Amino acid sequence: MRIVILTNAFPYHPGEQFLEDEIGYWARQPDAIATVLPAVAEGSPRPLPPGVSMDLSMVKPGTLRRLPYVARAAFSKLFRNELSYLRRSGKLCRRTVVRALLHVSKVMQQTSALVGYARRNGVIDVAYSYWNDTQAYAAILAREKGAVRRVVTRAHGIDLYQERRMLEYMPLKRQFIGSFDRIFALSTEAQGYLRRTYAAPPEKITIIPLGVPLVPGLSQPSPDGSLHIVSVSFCLPVKRMDRIIEGLRLFASKHGEFRVRWTHIGAGPLLDEMRQLAQARLGDLANMEFTFAGELPNDAVKKYYLNMPVDIFMNTSESEAIPVSIMEAMSTGVIAIAPNVGGVSNLVSAECGVLLSKNPTYKEIADAITVLAFDHSRNELRVNARKAVEERFDAAKNYPSFIHDVLSIGAS
Repeated sequence: MRIVILTNAFPYHPGEQFLEDEIGYWARQPDAIATVLPAVAEGSPRPLPPGVSMDLSMVKPGTLRRLPYVARAAFSKLFRNELSYLRRSGKLCRRTVVRALLHVSKVMQQTSALVGYARRNGVIDVAYSYWNDTQAYAAILAREKGAVRRVVTRAHGIDLYQERRMLEYMPLKRQFIGSFDRIFALSTEAQGYLRRTYAAPPEKITIIPLGVPLVPGLSQPSPDGSLHIVSVSFCLPVKRMDRIIEGLRLFASKHGEFRVRWTHIGAGPLLDEMRQLAQARLGDLANMEFTFAGELPNDAVKKYYLNMPVDIFMNTSESEAIPVSIMEAMSTGVIAIAPNVGGVSNLVSAECGVLLSKNPTYKEIADAITVLAFDHSRNELRVNARKAVEERFDAAKNYPSFIHDVLSIGAS
């Protein structure tokens, strides 16, 4: 069975680290010929396992080669339908019109690339799009042209929650959402959002969370009187990292008996700004130290928890699906603090950490750190964190189940 896996950049950097775990399970499928088609290819790719290949047919062309698709998009039915939606929803303005036009042109270009790939390599049995975005829509149009038999897609966060997009506008999704053979959501909350917001057909939605490998061993707690807090995220406004900083300031300034260390792993546009804010707000506290480790390979992050005492994983994001970053920390017994957004409540609870409100204040964050810092049952919470991942987010269970479903769809 010929499977194409449509990604943004994987196996190239950055991002999509979580596919590093999933792709190994595709490699073990003797009946699947799996090929990764990234849309972006810059630098050196991460290695793929034997049995999985890569093709660069989908890599976006330069500006001049894109212009003919922009011209075609301006006179297309897709664009007219999108303008109609923008008028009805009250979101019609210059910026949304430009975004709609660019998205339609991108879908057209990617459709052409997929059709060309199928012409050279044979009809695609299943086009699996890791994101529910333009590549997924292109696969649907390629199916109409006979290049693809079945189209399935995951839906995560940035490709699901319109609140995370400029002017809360998710281009083209409403035109295509009913045409997928299957949509794989990460949680019941995501399933409900798909149905309420985009009128996705319920019979086409299957809930299968992502997963993480269960490594042997657990992270060790810090010595008495010390507290090590770790956060992992791309530095963007949606991550609300300033709240971590202010929450840490409140806790550390009130509890001088603790030596507090914060490590942030991840790069991004706001990295320098967050580093400067941390220096301004935390630099004068004698019992507080912080480190911005930058972006680390996925394997290095996993090893960090096993090689370094870590007590709390902190997330203060405004919007999430079910963060794999939290799963990875909890799989090594690290207790989590995170807001009740997206599907986070499927992962974080009072049994293994603190579930914050959707919009936590600095004081709420500091109070959550205080609760865990003085909780004498912290060892029990650490055991429960590992159990939560073992029961619901084990890669060895979730990825084979997902792949079985995809192959079953391809065989139908």
